[in-house]
Amino acid sequence: MAKGHSIDRDQKQIEVSCSQSHEPRRRGSALAFAAAGALSFWLPDVAIHAQGGPNLDVRHAWTITVLAPLIFLFAYLVARRFALKRHFRMVGPTMLLGVWLSGGMFMTIGAILSRSEFIGGLGIWRLVMIFMSIIPVVTLFLAANEGSVLALLAITLGGLLILGFRSSVVLWSTAGTNDNLAANRPVS
Repeated sequence: MAKGHSIDRDQKQIEVSCSQSHEPRRRGSALAFAAAGALSFWLPDVAIHAQGGPNLDVRHAWTITVLAPLIFLFAYLVARRFALKRHFRMVGPTMLLGVWLSGGMFMTIGAILSRSEFIGGLGIWRLVMIFMSIIPVVTLFLAANEGSVLALLAITLGGLLILGFRSSVVLWSTAGTNDNLAANRPVS
């Protein structure tokens, strides 16, 4: 792919960096963090559905609403430590993407284990729902029918708030510095 060249004019050195060397490792890290996000969020949901069976009620929904985001938060904090060692910067969004893309599969597994007719579907319809859940609106609709919509919205909106807060801190901390090349360049 693209190679970056940098020339240090004072020391007459030419360095060539190849961005392809880190690409497979980053893909593997992204896949691992997405899987960690999906498992940490949806496994409590599946376990609660398996335990509740066809008699799911409000207590189960509130347990999902509290437990799934807490376990996801713990997994995020652990994953962030690993990401720092691998120089991977997008841990939170990658984990959220894993949650949103795998929701249909885990909700279908939870419905099978609870012996309930999830969205009235049996057999091949469950496979269709898994593939359709790649669309975020479908995942949201399925979560609303299944009882995990508040937990899903909590991690999504919480993640967006944290990302916005971190971005604003970075912007405010660099607001007074003259790191821009345009600011340091003399006007002719």
